[in-house]
Amino acid sequence: MKALIKISALLVLIAIITPAHSQSLVHVMHTRNQYQFVFKVSKEMLGAHVGIQSEAGNQINSQRLMKRKMIIDFTDLPVGHYTVVVEKDGKAESFEYVRNWR
Repeated sequence: MKALIKISALLVLIAIITPAHSQSLVHVMHTRNQYQFVFKVSKEMLGAHVGIQSEAGNQINSQRLMKRKMIIDFTDLPVGHYTVVVEKDGKAESFEYVRNWR
């Protein structure tokens, strides 16, 4: 009986925590290709501005997000640290990408 109570309490706790954990507007996905940065956004972030900045702060590329999933290919860029910024309506999330020498 005690095991049933513990399992029930654990399931309730997981049900409460899971929606709070999935509130992120941008979800980074992993790929096999080490030179690609892939992310998926929630529907409310459609039309967001996506910008890529170098470690010196120079804007390399920017465009509007027209679909929920975007793949950014860093193959042609030199080795260094890059920042990917996704922003819309005052909400912004930034991610670091490190382009290493192979």
